[in-house]
Amino acid sequence: MFNRIFKKKTKGLSKIDYWKKWELFEIISDLHLAEKLLSEFKGGYSGKFSSAEEFHKALIEEIYEVEFDNVADFTQIWYWFAPTCEWDDFTGKAGEELGNRIFNRVDNWKKNHDFTHGTKVSLNGEFGVVIKSELDEPNFYGIIRWDSNKESDEEDWRGMFGTFLNQGGKIIDQNHRFEFINDDGTLKQAE
Repeated sequence: MFNRIFKKKTKGLSKIDYWKKWELFEIISDLHLAEKLLSEFKGGYSGKFSSAEEFHKALIEEIYEVEFDNVADFTQIWYWFAPTCEWDDFTGKAGEELGNRIFNRVDNWKKNHDFTHGTKVSLNGEFGVVIKSELDEPNFYGIIRWDSNKESDEEDWRGMFGTFLNQGGKIIDQNHRFEFINDDGTLKQAE
């Protein structure tokens, strides 16, 4: 008990090391390039934005938030730069390469900071996938369907991503092939 109470705490990453690990400097740099490119577009429509100018204004505000906020959250950027979403709608081919680069980096960050639908995970030697429940609130995932031959083998980790990681949970290679379930968490059909 004494050792547990007075055990030396391990120090986490410094802010600089955290930014380097998750390529946040590169993301911010690319977001500034995106802001500049987007400023060249006019009109259009996508999602909740009635014009490229309106999206440009929102992007500037979001860049400011993630660049100067003490805890970076790239969730909104993740949505906007996802394939076939706002960025693609407004910039088309002109912004494709930049948009994909931003999305891939932000997607890596997001999958390692929050449960997202379809993310493959492991815990204590078991493998599974984060599925969407009918009861889930929008963008609040965490039901894990484990790779077993049971009809229903789910565990609720909603709101506990940090705990999941502290228990040894990991985001695994997204190309992992499950033995009993499909990538969407449904049971494979017997051949």
